[in-house]
Amino acid sequence: MSFTVAPETLESLEWRRLLARLARHCRTPQGLARVEGTAGHPLFEAERSEVGTRLLETTEARALLDRDELPGLAGCVDVGPLLARAEKGGILEPAELVDVRGTLKATLAAARFFETRRERCPALSALAAPIATSPALVARLSRCFDEGGELRDEASATLAAARRDQARLAGELAQRVERELRDPELAPHLSDAYSTIRNGRFVLPVRADARGHVRGIVHDASRSGTTLFIEPQAIVELNNRHREAQLAVERETLRVLRELSSAVASEGVAIRGDLECVGRLDLGFARGALSREMDASPPRVGREGILELPGLRHPLIAPAQCVANDLRVGADFAVLILSGPNAGGKTVAMKAMALAALMTRAGLHVPADPGARVDLFDAVVAEVGDHQDMAASLSTFSAAMAHLALVLDSAGPHTLVCLDEIGVGTDPAEGASIAQAALEALAEAGARVVTTTHYNLLKEMAQLDPRFANASVEFDPETYAPTYHVRIGSPGASSASTVAARMGIPAPVLERAEALLDREDRSLERMLSELAAARATLDAELTAARAARIAGEALRADYSAKLARLERRREQIFGEMRGTLDSAFREARGAVAQVVAALQRDPSSQRAAEAREALERLHAEAARLEQEHGIEATGSGERETTNAPLASIDWSHARPGDAVRTRHGALGTLVSLPDRHGRVTIQTAGAKLTLPREQLGQAGHDGSREARGLEHAPARRDPAPPIRAGGVAEIDLRGLRVEEGLERLEAALDQAAVEGRDEVRVIHGIGTGAMRRAVREHLPRSSFVVEMLEAAREDGGAGATRAVLRKD
Repeated sequence: MSFTVAPETLESLEWRRLLARLARHCRTPQGLARVEGTAGHPLFEAERSEVGTRLLETTEARALLDRDELPGLAGCVDVGPLLARAEKGGILEPAELVDVRGTLKATLAAARFFETRRERCPALSALAAPIATSPALVARLSRCFDEGGELRDEASATLAAARRDQARLAGELAQRVERELRDPELAPHLSDAYSTIRNGRFVLPVRADARGHVRGIVHDASRSGTTLFIEPQAIVELNNRHREAQLAVERETLRVLRELSSAVASEGVAIRGDLECVGRLDLGFARGALSREMDASPPRVGREGILELPGLRHPLIAPAQCVANDLRVGADFAVLILSGPNAGGKTVAMKAMALAALMTRAGLHVPADPGARVDLFDAVVAEVGDHQDMAASLSTFSAAMAHLALVLDSAGPHTLVCLDEIGVGTDPAEGASIAQAALEALAEAGARVVTTTHYNLLKEMAQLDPRFANASVEFDPETYAPTYHVRIGSPGASSASTVAARMGIPAPVLERAEALLDREDRSLERMLSELAAARATLDAELTAARAARIAGEALRADYSAKLARLERRREQIFGEMRGTLDSAFREARGAVAQVVAALQRDPSSQRAAEAREALERLHAEAARLEQEHGIEATGSGERETTNAPLASIDWSHARPGDAVRTRHGALGTLVSLPDRHGRVTIQTAGAKLTLPREQLGQAGHDGSREARGLEHAPARRDPAPPIRAGGVAEIDLRGLRVEEGLERLEAALDQAAVEGRDEVRVIHGIGTGAMRRAVREHLPRSSFVVEMLEAAREDGGAGATRAVLRKD
């Protein structure tokens, strides 16, 4: 698969301006060369897989930039020419070797940067993976040069020794020269009391007329000739030794530089490869920075020739002045015809779509909302602007037709064609016909086309041919100023008169133009204008309705959240109430146990009557609590009752005053029959209650007699038979799980204590022995049990255990 785009297309779309924006984000010469096309690599990728990889690199780079994570690429310089010279045996200067060091350090840092980000950034890490910079070479260059680019003494032991020798001789020479300057025989012949250096040797400034009084070697003279720079004979030998030391330093310095240059040359191939990686990394981060700058999105990519660009903005228009539009072509129709008034934004919209196709090919995110789709086209062709060619003696129309002929000849599937004002520059009727025929031919060839027009013929064609779709640029119905919004699905009126009036054309001229306009054309223009105005009104109402719906949904969500919070609070309160009731029932059961124990010690009729009244009050209080709070107390987790199932009441024969019993065992008398909600009022020993009739049953003969006197219970105490104490209770745990068996055992012990039993026989069987062990481990720890015995053979033997209950 290949990709072609003509230079004229790039120029008409102002592609270079977009590249300039991209180049501003490059930080290395290598990245900049890729953007400018001077690196020998095309910016547009040919293969779909490569486009996907570039887009992923851009996405990863933007994510890193959003977190302020950036590899240190700023130290890279263009060392290509230095490598070439070193490879030819040239010796690099210290500053040049320092540049090489900085570049290698940057590439090495980039490789290390992505070593810890391979999982998060697989595409960028793949770019950095081939970097083969030698850490040893970087360390060597760093050891040899300081931060100022000077060669260190550590570069060579010989260099260090030569420098020390030179420094020592320079000190001696300075002292000797100082003595010469103070020599009383020499001082009168000097033009000034200072020393200087000529040809690398210390000299003194001697007056020319005193030349014969100073023995030595003349090295230079002043411009005026009045001063000679003479090396006194007394310091010639020391100067010679100092100069030799200088030459030794220079020779060793040259040797070190030659050695370092050779080391750089030996790594030349690897360094060039590293610079390729650096250039691609830098370009990836430049794409990411541009994406962030434009608030762009990664497009989905396909091969069906589809452009779906929600919220598309032109990348070269400032965000404050740019209007986003939902634009598409290729899925439902092959040709999009943009119409509407001049200066309304038609051409801008068309160019934005073409630029989106080019940007995707270059691995750039597109300035559109998330979810955009930009399929890969094999060619992008844009015909925008005046094609007049004076050199070829071609008029605007002739030049446009020549370009159109080339487009028709080359366009095919996977070609995106953008045509601005197709068919203009000649007779409108003929131009419209040529435009229609050309667009039909392009659609037949499988191309995707976006075109702008004022021709009504093309607008009508788009309404009739499903391969075509109309789109219009809108205007304010009150001011007639363009809004730059594009609406797909309906044609737009050119509104030439409106635009002309806004530009200052006199009213009489416009009135005459209106009169000259063909009646059919005038009617169509008016219809389109009215349609656009009506649509603008509907859009405003639709926007208001959507806003109201969103507000309503937000309000409903808010109330739902509040309701959920209230429900949670209700459950919390009910839970607390249940806990309180459970605690109260446990206390009541303890009180009952105490009453039973008292009866066992003193089974008189008076004590029995008192116990009965106490029990009645407890049952009545339980019923009252359930009625008041609408919840059931659960005791220790299961409903506990002391009575048999309620005997149903025949309410058709019930009368006030009849005796009844609540499901808690409380006795009472009917005060009223069930109301329309099925609720019944009764009088108990402790209170008057209103309960659902399902919670009441017949009290029985004895209970009825007692119940009839409950209204006056506080005034008298009827004798009651004593509660029978003693006896053995029995519970069978066979076939149960250990946990369930122990729960039932504890409940049985509790019930037996309440009933005043002497002991409980626990049948657990023999089986595997698990239940027997669990029972015999549990009984000694129970507060109800005073002694545990194995059952006699006739009572079960090893398969049963006796639990003797505590009596106090």
